[in-house]
Amino acid sequence: MRTVIQYKPRSNEDRHQRWERIERADLFAQYRDRKAQDISQRQAAKVLDVPRSTLQAWRAYQENLDECPAVVAFFHRVPGLAFLHRLVLALHLVCTEVGACGIRLVCLFLRITGLNRFIGASYGTQGSVLKVEMPA
Repeated sequence: MRTVIQYKPRSNEDRHQRWERIERADLFAQYRDRKAQDISQRQAAKVLDVPRSTLQAWRAYQENLDECPAVVAFFHRVPGLAFLHRLVLALHLVCTEVGACGIRLVCLFLRITGLNRFIGASYGTQGSVLKVEMPA
């Protein structure tokens, strides 16, 4: 006799992120400032109340992106994220709401421009942008 295990697949809404992207960008900018002052990673993690392994993961992620370091630095700071946010909202508004384009072409635009390195370019991710982000 076998045991049947009820499996409920998890959706992206079930995932809990500890830090929002803007908060993460701000914390990592503070870490970079402390690193420039020759403060150790361990000390910076303690001051920022962020696990050291998390700082290491954020740094490794940024270092491994296949993009110019200046572009990576821009899009992983608060002003760069705000710009990217406005750009994607405008793209959705113009292409999917005003124009005759669809979300798939928005995703293609993000991949062709290389912005998919900084923002999710899948149909599911972009499909939720207007539902959540656009004001009524």
